[in-house]
Amino acid sequence: MAGGKETPRQKMIGMMYLVLTALLALNVSKEILNSFILINDSLIVTNKNFANKNGSQYDAFKVALLNDQKKVQKWYDMAIEVQNSTESMVAHIEELKQYLIMRTDKLDSTETNLLLAKVANASNVIDREAAQLLVDSVFGLKNVNSKDNYDIPTNIMIGGDEGKLKEGPHTAFELAAKLTEFKKGLIAKLDPAKGQSIIDALNLNFNTDTLLRISASEKQSWHLANFYHIPLAAVITNLTKIQTDVRNAESDVVKYLFREVDASDFKFDTLAAKIIAPNLVFQGDDYVAEIFVAAFSTTQNPQVQIGRVDTSKNQIVGPIDSTSVKVDRGVGTYTVKASAEGLKEYSGVIQVKAPSGQYLRYPFKGEYMVMKSGVVVSPTKMNVLYRGVKNPVSISVPGVAPENVKASLTGGTLSPDSKAGKGNFIAEVKGGSEAIVKVSAEIDGKVRPMGEFKFRVKDVPPPVATIAGVEEGLVSPARLAAAPTVIPKMKNFDFELFFQVTKFDLVFQVGTDLITKQVSGSRIPDNDLDQIKRLKAGSRVYIENIKAVMLDENNRPASGVTPVALSPVSLKMQ
Repeated sequence: MAGGKETPRQKMIGMMYLVLTALLALNVSKEILNSFILINDSLIVTNKNFANKNGSQYDAFKVALLNDQKKVQKWYDMAIEVQNSTESMVAHIEELKQYLIMRTDKLDSTETNLLLAKVANASNVIDREAAQLLVDSVFGLKNVNSKDNYDIPTNIMIGGDEGKLKEGPHTAFELAAKLTEFKKGLIAKLDPAKGQSIIDALNLNFNTDTLLRISASEKQSWHLANFYHIPLAAVITNLTKIQTDVRNAESDVVKYLFREVDASDFKFDTLAAKIIAPNLVFQGDDYVAEIFVAAFSTTQNPQVQIGRVDTSKNQIVGPIDSTSVKVDRGVGTYTVKASAEGLKEYSGVIQVKAPSGQYLRYPFKGEYMVMKSGVVVSPTKMNVLYRGVKNPVSISVPGVAPENVKASLTGGTLSPDSKAGKGNFIAEVKGGSEAIVKVSAEIDGKVRPMGEFKFRVKDVPPPVATIAGVEEGLVSPARLAAAPTVIPKMKNFDFELFFQVTKFDLVFQVGTDLITKQVSGSRIPDNDLDQIKRLKAGSRVYIENIKAVMLDENNRPASGVTPVALSPVSLKMQ
């Protein structure tokens, strides 16, 4: 955008984008189309970088809000509105890209929608990241087979008549309207006297009513220039570029709003006593608190006294303890041994010498809880560990940073779960009926044992066999022929596990003969399906002696887990 200086990387991407667009007009080979993957991937990286930088700007806003809510609230609220409208706009364009790829590549809409729903409905970070990897593999431009198809994208975005734009969902008309609304929402937050350059950039980058020059002698509307008779690879890249423009606009406007706050130049109109200290300390350890007055002078240390304070006079009444606090560079450090359990309270006064020579007194109060060493270990799925699966376990010690907590597992292995973050582990068990988690923590440079915790070890309950979407009962021959695969499904189990049938017996009656077929794999063979189709209504079909194996995250049989037998399926032909 014109509102911000382009990096060399952005300039390079822009030049490549223009060159490849020109080459497309010359109807060059598919190898050129594949080059759009490079541009699109680069733009995606740029978008992620923009999102991260903008996230830092919002974090700075939150800090400013904590410092001076009255001054910052108005600008913070506008920044959040910008964030929400940006996320909505980016999500709309992402959904449009996915829809175009799904329609052009003729992907199964039911399967892809279920895949997208897994990302939206994921209950934790691990599941969401795993689902997102699958989404990226399906909708990544390099995996698209119809990158050179321009008929379907044109029909979706523009319609059959270039003289009359198609309206409705997933059209260029709808996208232009949303971009215009997005632009107006941002401009409404800018003062022309201070942000005219940003307003000009917004009008330039999101002017969907303009005619764009596509050659030396020809111009086209914004809609046609971006989406008419253009291969899918270029359409997707165009949409990713628009997402970049949206992120860039967000960055410019949020930076403008933050400048209006002047957060880096807060003025202090009062002094207040401050305490920096832990809320929890273990019995036998030292409680250490830093006590100071904000905006102190480096040339003069305050005096810190501990005792019962008369707040009407800001003076200590009774005994005064001035030896437990050491003062250095304006900060007093209060140290006392945590000798007994329970809630401990303390108070005192900080005395600061004013230019007049008089002492100004600032009272303070603090409290902390003393407790015996403790530890919390809990499986994040349920209260047992299951063989053959990766059991998520969270381990924490109150008052101890996660990186200083160490754990091991007898009867299995315990490894950090990098995806879930600090304090989260993956427990894997194989044999035995019991596993023990041993926890230690590094506190003040010393490693201390924090306790041992026992867990029951169980086998994963067997799944239920289904075929044609049912576990048993009535089914039509046509429905069975359309879905002849035996699929194991887990019921009432918190883990998302997958099993695969390896063999089963197929039993059905033809005339007076009871036919039993031993089937390898999970699918009823076609010749048997032909016989089943000819069965009379009311005939019975049985699937018996079903064997299935549990799959690991790579869809391979899980190691150390034996195949399981599934309950038979009894079908009655309609």
